[in-house]
Amino acid sequence: MTPMRSGERSRRAVTAALLVMLSVGSAIGVSGCAPQEPAPGSTPSPTLSAPLGTAPVLPTNEEALAIVEELVPAAIAAEVRAGTTGDFAELETLAGPDYVTEARTGAENMAAESLHITGQIHVDSFAVQSVSVDHGLVVIRTYGCYDISSTQLVDVTGTNVRGSEVPVRVPVVFRVQTDPLDFKLMETSPWPSSTSC
Repeated sequence: MTPMRSGERSRRAVTAALLVMLSVGSAIGVSGCAPQEPAPGSTPSPTLSAPLGTAPVLPTNEEALAIVEELVPAAIAAEVRAGTTGDFAELETLAGPDYVTEARTGAENMAAESLHITGQIHVDSFAVQSVSVDHGLVVIRTYGCYDISSTQLVDVTGTNVRGSEVPVRVPVVFRVQTDPLDFKLMETSPWPSSTSC
């Protein structure tokens, strides 16, 4: 058995949090979240390039927040669409390869359980946790909240199987980084705070 990487552990922890939220015993993954649609034609724009051998330029907290507020909802919306259509090409332009692999797994698990999400899930309340350089790549970590208050988890009969006791907001930390030049969503992990959302 191969050891589990840190990203896999944290993504699985978010999966567990969403499973509790949705009151279902299947592995859903972060793909259970469908945020507001980004404005037409918007794409994560800032790119960082630095001459070889020099450190990349770090965005300010305000710039980092703008990057995340644009990228994360777009990536999660692409993930939801991919879970419905089976086409992950759009998500691959917005998220790292490990994230895309986990999204595929989440979509497969949802389909195996004959479950799907209706309504719209929002991602909001972003706050910058840190902006740093790791192995020459710019890494932005932000707090945020998944809001599932206007959604249902529907089974094959059309019945909402999400229990009324399920929390409708879940705090998470998003990790966005350059890959190597464009920013991509790399990971979501639980934010262990019950009062944050």
